[in-house]
Amino acid sequence: MTIHITTNEDIRKAIRRKLRLPVRFVRDNVLEGPCASDPEDHCERRCDYWNLRGRERAQLRSSFDDLISAVKSRQRIVVWTSGLWRDRLMLWALCAWRLRNRPEHPDIDIVVLGDAPEDGFGRGFVHVKPADARRGLDEARAQSLTRVRHMARSWRKLCGRSPVLATEGGRADRVRKDLVELGTHQAAFFPRLDGSALTLSWVDELLFACLDKDWMTPVDVFVHNSSAGEELRNGWGTRIGDIFLAMRLRQWAEHRGAEAALESVPYRTDRAPMLEARYRLTAVGDEIKRHGLAEIAQGPPLPVWGVTAYDPGAPWVVVDDGAGQKRLQRLGEPAAQDAG
Repeated sequence: MTIHITTNEDIRKAIRRKLRLPVRFVRDNVLEGPCASDPEDHCERRCDYWNLRGRERAQLRSSFDDLISAVKSRQRIVVWTSGLWRDRLMLWALCAWRLRNRPEHPDIDIVVLGDAPEDGFGRGFVHVKPADARRGLDEARAQSLTRVRHMARSWRKLCGRSPVLATEGGRADRVRKDLVELGTHQAAFFPRLDGSALTLSWVDELLFACLDKDWMTPVDVFVHNSSAGEELRNGWGTRIGDIFLAMRLRQWAEHRGAEAALESVPYRTDRAPMLEARYRLTAVGDEIKRHGLAEIAQGPPLPVWGVTAYDPGAPWVVVDDGAGQKRLQRLGEPAAQDAG
């Protein structure tokens, strides 16, 4: 018996329509939020990150249970994936979890379908015809133990206790080019250090650039008529979606109580998160927008793979390494160009 797995909705539909095969499926974009080397821990972290309760938590838990039981089985696995990073990361995870149970004979085949953008960061949709599923099944590629181990190591790297660019730096060599690309993506969620000035992360700076002292819903922020609004829509919106923006605004409003950078009021609580509240800058938020952070604890913590941005206990910040490349270091450590 062969077990079929995918994390892409378009591919799942093509398999079911053309091949009439059962396929195990998880819908979860790991380009944002936490991840873990252990599959059970990973599932719990994802449920907590999305604040899932009741039926929604049970549904995601059930989907992950199906994947976990597959990687623990002794059956051949066919993973249907795409060139999108969100799918490739879950492929890495499946390889890592499979090796925990079958370290010498992982028995994984891979089928790559769809027309992902060149950089791999897209909205999660790929164009797949049902006929592609038949051709894909015929062309499934068995993965060598060396290849599976390579992808498993990459997953463990993302789950590590240090940001990717803390060790990779800007070295875009052929072997680690994929991790440099992902590390650059991860770095955009961490606060930045320019000389002695501590500033917002790139993603948070875009949010704050769209905010002022007028009330705005997450939708208003997302469609803001500015270069920041355009970047949120066409840059980060295609990678992580708009729900992240609503969640992040809520985190800023709930962080530090009376000293919060944003204040909020309920708006249409019967609607989706993008309309559940309205936000505006407080005096603290306006000061942060204009002059940067007084301390790293002003920002609400945000899990990003194995580490947490804005964590006073592990204050990682983005710095320039002196050669035009970005890296992450602990706040208070000498920058790369100053290190002796």
